[in-house]
Amino acid sequence: MGSLNLVVPLVMWGRESPTHDISCVLLTQDVQTVITGSRDGQICVWDFEPPKLKLTPRCLLVGHTASVTCLAPGGDARGTTFLVSSSENGEMCTWDLRDGRCVEVLRSANIHSSMKAYHMLNVENIRLFCVGNYPEILVYDPHTLDILFSLATRIHPDWISALHILRPPKRNDEVVLGVTTGGWVKVWTVSEREVRPREPIFEHESKMIRSLNALCLVCCSYNQRTVLIVSQDDWQIYDAGDFSQLCRVLVPPGERWMGGDFLSADRVLVWNDMGHGYIYKLPTKLLRGKAVSCIVESRAFHNKQADNDNPVKYGIIQPSTEEKLVNAPSWQFLTIPVNNGAEKLLLRGDCEGQVMLWRLADVSDSQLLQIQQVQPFKALIFTPTLNQSMMKAWAAMTPPPIGVLDQLEGEKHPPRITASLFLPLQGRLACGRDDGSIILVPATETIMLHLLHGKHHHYHNWAQPMVLRGHQGRVNCLLYPHGESPRYDMSHLVSGGIDFSINVWDMYTGNLVHRFVVQAGQILQLLVPPPTCTPRIQNCICSVSEDHSVALLSIKERKLVLLASKHLYPVSTVKWRPEHDFLIVATQDGSVYVWQMETGHLDRVLQGVTAEEVLGACDEHLASTGAGGSGSGGSDVGLANPAVHLFRGLRHRNLAAIRHAAQRGIQQVLGEQNNHQDIHDSSKMRTCPLMIQGLRTNKQDANSHVLFFDIEALIVQLLSDEYTLMSPGTLEANDLIMSSQYHRMNVLTHPASPEAAKKIAGLLSRVKESAESVQNLIQNKVEQSGFRPTTLNSSKDGSGSGRVQIPRHFDVTAQTLQIGQMLMSLLHSWGLDPSLDHTCEHTLGLLRPRVPVSYGLISKSGYMSLLMPTWHPVREDDMPAINLPPDLAAELPPEMVALEHRTQVFTGRGHWEVSPALTTHHLLALVSVANTLQDMNAATLIPEEERRRKIHIQSSKSNQNSVSNHEDEFSKQQSVIKQGWSTLTALHTVLLPDCVVATGATKYQPPMVEILARRWQDRCQEVREAAQALLKTELTRMGPEGRQKLVETWSPHLPTHTEPLPTGPTPYTNHEPPNTPRPDQPSSKNTVGNSPVHTATNGGNVVSGNSGTNNERPMEPHPHLDEDHYDEEMDGETCRELVAQSEGRKKQATAIILLGVIGAYHGQDSAEGFGLGNLAMQTSKALAYLVLATGSSKLPAHTPLRRAAIDLIGRGFPVWEPYLDVAKILLALLDLSAETDRLAPSMKYGLPLIPEADSCRTASNALTLIAEAKPPAFITTMAREVARFNALQQNAQSLQLNIHNTVLHRAKTEILRVMEYLIVHKRCHIMDLMVEVMDIVLHCVDPGHLKSRGLNEVFPSICGFPQVSHCPHTRRIATGAKNGSIAMYELRASKCQMIPAHGTAVTALSFSPDGKYLTSYSMGENRLSFWQTSSGMFGLGASQTKCTKTFSTAPVPDIVRMNPQRLPKLVWISNKTVVHMMADGTEHRFNA
Repeated sequence: MGSLNLVVPLVMWGRESPTHDISCVLLTQDVQTVITGSRDGQICVWDFEPPKLKLTPRCLLVGHTASVTCLAPGGDARGTTFLVSSSENGEMCTWDLRDGRCVEVLRSANIHSSMKAYHMLNVENIRLFCVGNYPEILVYDPHTLDILFSLATRIHPDWISALHILRPPKRNDEVVLGVTTGGWVKVWTVSEREVRPREPIFEHESKMIRSLNALCLVCCSYNQRTVLIVSQDDWQIYDAGDFSQLCRVLVPPGERWMGGDFLSADRVLVWNDMGHGYIYKLPTKLLRGKAVSCIVESRAFHNKQADNDNPVKYGIIQPSTEEKLVNAPSWQFLTIPVNNGAEKLLLRGDCEGQVMLWRLADVSDSQLLQIQQVQPFKALIFTPTLNQSMMKAWAAMTPPPIGVLDQLEGEKHPPRITASLFLPLQGRLACGRDDGSIILVPATETIMLHLLHGKHHHYHNWAQPMVLRGHQGRVNCLLYPHGESPRYDMSHLVSGGIDFSINVWDMYTGNLVHRFVVQAGQILQLLVPPPTCTPRIQNCICSVSEDHSVALLSIKERKLVLLASKHLYPVSTVKWRPEHDFLIVATQDGSVYVWQMETGHLDRVLQGVTAEEVLGACDEHLASTGAGGSGSGGSDVGLANPAVHLFRGLRHRNLAAIRHAAQRGIQQVLGEQNNHQDIHDSSKMRTCPLMIQGLRTNKQDANSHVLFFDIEALIVQLLSDEYTLMSPGTLEANDLIMSSQYHRMNVLTHPASPEAAKKIAGLLSRVKESAESVQNLIQNKVEQSGFRPTTLNSSKDGSGSGRVQIPRHFDVTAQTLQIGQMLMSLLHSWGLDPSLDHTCEHTLGLLRPRVPVSYGLISKSGYMSLLMPTWHPVREDDMPAINLPPDLAAELPPEMVALEHRTQVFTGRGHWEVSPALTTHHLLALVSVANTLQDMNAATLIPEEERRRKIHIQSSKSNQNSVSNHEDEFSKQQSVIKQGWSTLTALHTVLLPDCVVATGATKYQPPMVEILARRWQDRCQEVREAAQALLKTELTRMGPEGRQKLVETWSPHLPTHTEPLPTGPTPYTNHEPPNTPRPDQPSSKNTVGNSPVHTATNGGNVVSGNSGTNNERPMEPHPHLDEDHYDEEMDGETCRELVAQSEGRKKQATAIILLGVIGAYHGQDSAEGFGLGNLAMQTSKALAYLVLATGSSKLPAHTPLRRAAIDLIGRGFPVWEPYLDVAKILLALLDLSAETDRLAPSMKYGLPLIPEADSCRTASNALTLIAEAKPPAFITTMAREVARFNALQQNAQSLQLNIHNTVLHRAKTEILRVMEYLIVHKRCHIMDLMVEVMDIVLHCVDPGHLKSRGLNEVFPSICGFPQVSHCPHTRRIATGAKNGSIAMYELRASKCQMIPAHGTAVTALSFSPDGKYLTSYSMGENRLSFWQTSSGMFGLGASQTKCTKTFSTAPVPDIVRMNPQRLPKLVWISNKTVVHMMADGTEHRFNA
């Protein structure tokens, strides 16, 4: 349900700004935002303040893998503004400009050269008209990137090079003008009424003109008859009426025109590739139209142009200082309406990253005349009003933005970081620099040093670097082979440099182990062969060089194995075919070279289609073997564009590898299971909670660093460490497991024979074992599954060396705590609650931030937006006063005081004013980790305190009987810590909006309910609970009006099921949910988005629904498309259809959960619209459908969406009950939870479970909620099903049914658990339905247990009711009913007889000690009766129960009648005498 793993990125930018070679520029119509696209593929969003003429870089959008060619506004919707970008390799993206989230991605063969946004008449949203390398104009919806229609050409079809859209006066349609590369002008007339999907609209007119490869076509907005067409050699003015040429101006020598626009009816602005613009005055008498004062007759108009009729160049637009531009700049002209006219702005972005803005003042005709009269004639010079660049913004920051290695002393101008590699196993960061040195630093210590205040600033040995020197020049790449595969030596680090050398280092000693120099060019990339290669190749690494060669180097033998050096072009891809011993190298000209690895021979060279097929076959082989990862799979080198390294590194290193590993791991875990199954989802066990990735926008740049905090991995690591310390008793005492309770129930449901007892004892010992060694089992499974466990107590090594590989001071638990400390310190809202801040610093171990942090967001397809350090969400004018002691403020330099001020405002207030998505992710992370630490027996982030706490837990585990004063002190301390975490959670869950607004914030961004809804059943229990708490709080905060708007927004997306729902439960398959769009789940490429709610097969019948409208839209999932990660082969229209379907399903799933939550928590209020109406019925049907539908490939059995439906049916059962078939729902839930005793720990248990176990646990919890909310409905339904089961059991042989496979038989343990829960918590309801309860209990309890033991020993809770009595001698149970009857159960004959006894409810029953008499008492009648049962001769024939005596009793006071705990009881004192005992001690004796 969640889009990606919950990951919090933040960026350490460093002292140097990223280069930004601008390829296109866009100023939004509201003049608040400037967007620049670069040739390296990034997009920068700038904040613009026109009154101050201040331009500030706000965020960098990373995702495009090629140069960005054009940008267009995407319109406004849902309170935000959108941007559409397109790159030269066909990628098209829609971005949310608030925070830079990518909301839609399209990859197609159509490469756009220009995109025009236009708002058509009678259409709500704007449309994008695109032209490019295709022979038509494509019109897109900017939000979905669907092609709505196209404008095609019949006559001389060709690429359209430029277009313009206008609406003529007094007409209700649009006219589209286009000019082809061959010089044909085309005119289309378009209205929304005529648009037919997939049917092209053809041109109405076309004409040949003298303009080849036009770059720009503009109609004058002041006079629509005039058209400007610009090509690189000239610009021309045409009359729109008949497209006759009015005038033509050639380009000055050495320049090329790039575009132009109209300043007014007779003024033209054109610009060139040298960075200059020119303003021309057109001869008025040439122009036609109402807006022009002089209109010439047609004949004169067509006369040849005279010399004095040439346009006059009177203005030159140029920068203040001349500079030589390597690439042509990008331009945009914009006319902004203002109060007293219009502001004309010209924007330019160049290859140096500079953004210039000119405000073009109008020059009147009289002023122009004066200029022309001056001799010699000099044109007006317009200089820029604003000139800004990232470099200038960085230079203005004092102190400069922080970098990773800023702590290195004595370096005034430190060398640039050119390569970075994070080693999670060692917790170290390796940075190669351009002076040839490699710096190794402890990662968490270094980051804490730069980002957080604390004692660590006074430690001399904190974050000490190790320096490796051996390269003569820049270090290009780093590789840690052991990180890719455990077969390599753990101590080896490999580096490649510009000096042609590859160095192998010992990381722990700092020594150079070996130096390879075998290639004649700088080393560009280092790779690891897959593990299926021959043993010799497995000890090699692969290097790619600039001399177009690829080498295999054996680290073990320290020699060259293969030098593949006959490639004519640069290497683009390296792939492997281990079973054929082939190394396959693809070059940039499309050729593929196949090398034999062992012999070093070039086997063949392939080109064209064959080459593509061979590369494709390698990918298929890789997918089938599951050998994935950044080094072992095919690696796209991507040398042309360094920006791709971050993107691919993020997707392949951090996500795809985990995905493949999880697939292998879980399949093995499920394959190895027997009676005892490992319930843990081990796909997270390998992941480090922190990943660090280098970021370079250009290969000349220094590396910035992006830190990824993986919240789920952090929680798993913390809980794994905690659970390992606990004994089984402690786990049970903390309600983390329920082994003893389930064992007790399980024993009752199985035969009580000695053999069975032995089996059950074995099962219990296994359960105990699992509880005692949770971590060991996890580690074993993880290692078997091919994961690398994160605990480091193993000294095993691929090279076979026996020495200790890990430095003794390194501790994974300590590193995990440091990561948690960093994350919580940075996310906490400092300054909102001073007392909580004090608690956080002194008790919980949080540290105050030193700088405002540059966060990031990961969105669709792994695209990212990274906030810039130059931008602050709160403008300087709005900042409150600084909270700093005056004496300290006087000591600090002014820039440090300003930095502290910005930090205080950012952490307390600005952090929550950035965007709703950022607020959502950060609150989820903060609340889930705080809850984890609170649940961990109140853990703290202070290292010394945490060590003390763990020692105490271990000592109490060994000495469980010793209780001392120390224990009391420890308990007090734990309660203080727990209270601290609880207060922090409450602040961020409930109080945050009010606290932020109280600080003066006006733009608090609330969390996004749809994101929280999708995480309602997140795989990680702590994240799930955080999402649920935040969503419930946000819905309450909205109030009835806000919830009503939400219902109106999402209810159209609800499916309406018109056909019958599937019949009862069926055996589900154990499949990982393909619908969960998590990068690390095994089948995450199987379906798009969420589970298809529309269509699922059920016994041959198709159950379908529509989304609240009459047209049904069946949605079939595609097996190879993922909601968040697109595969390269999925291009074009087919892909778009699937993605559109995916979006529909995603909205359906979100609507079901959101409305389910609103209904469950607010639906009983009639004002919410969930009364007896259509909305409640639709929601309940959708929830029921998800619970009941048969597990299949289209709708797998165990998915987060299904779990959410199960959970919400339980939570809102009173609202949904009128529309549900309760019996079907209960049976389905029992079917899911039948294995609870084997699979599921309690709801408090935090480690992720396999989907089957998670569904099992959720269904068990839902059953409890339903039973608690509506006990009568639960009991009567279950009793009815038990009666049906008993009837079926009697005829099972004749019907040839296996009764042991039915739900009621398999789920006996779970039914018994729920019944015991109801007996304890819902006593009143049980008393009213005593007979039905006894039916259910006797169905679950095996009769063998009641042969030798009494009911009070077997199931003591039910014997607490006076109207139940068991006679072990005669093996009968009597139960009093509310209608006055007595149910007599003959356990020998397995039958029940109903005896009419009293006119009102039976209050008490009791058998005599010898079993001959039964006495019954009814408080309503004040009557006591004796019953005697007689059977036929020798026990044959039907037994009969007769009333032998009846007595009247004293009336009972009303106060006693109202209290079930004070009801009278019957106690036998001999075989014939019974005592009637009142609650006040009064006794009356009666004789039989």
